[in-house]
Amino acid sequence: MRLVKNKRRVLTWSLALWPVYLAGLLGIAPYIVPFLDGWVPRWLIIAILTLSPFGRVIEQRHLKESEDAD
Repeated sequence: MRLVKNKRRVLTWSLALWPVYLAGLLGIAPYIVPFLDGWVPRWLIIAILTLSPFGRVIEQRHLKESEDAD
């Protein structure tokens, strides 16, 4: 296993992380804006999280590091 060098690019552009970010925002929204309590069903958050593995298997060429980069 090897860590990536450009962590910020991976955290902002990775398709696998966007469903996690969205589900997190929908999960904390009722705590920030109380009248949203009950507006977001729990099954929707779980359904959004199930999209994350699909984003992981899609090839994302713009996230790859070049072979000669050290």
